Amino acid sequence: MKKQIIRIIFLILIILNSLIIFGFSAQNGEKSGNLSKTITIKIADILNIEENREEFIRIGEQVIRKLAHFGIYTTLGIFSYAFITTFNIKEKIRIIIITLWGIIYASTDEIHQIFSNGRHPSINDVIIDTLGVIFGILLVMLVLKIKEVIKAKNEKKIANENSEN
Repeated sequence: MKKQIIRIIFLILIILNSLIIFGFSAQNGEKSGNLSKTITIKIADILNIEENREEFIRIGEQVIRKLAHFGIYTTLGIFSYAFITTFNIKEKIRIIIITLWGIIYASTDEIHQIFSNGRHPSINDVIIDTLGVIFGILLVMLVLKIKEVIKAKNEKKIANENSEN
């Protein structure tokens, strides 16, 4: 029962994350560009960038856009891998399935952008998105490994305490 609830929660998170990605892709080029530019300008203001400000904003805007791609797909990778761990599937197969899912979703996301005014698909974005998914997978694997190590240490500690009594 607990696995079912966890599975449903992660499935809902995957759907919500996918809808957010879809929403960003549906933005026209001007709106999408303004969002990353606004963030970059705020960073320039916080850092008090005066010299080469326009260059900083131009480059920063691209960096922000790529980090946004990476970050939102990292989240998708986290939710997707956490979801698939609720099934009895070998780890290598899990990694392959979620990586393929990431590639397919990133590709369809870029195709979706064809239909958004002022946007165009980019193979570089598919690569960045896929790397984000893989990073998300690795984060979940790391957390699960840490959890496993802590559990083993606690069990060893309890066993030692019981043997002393």
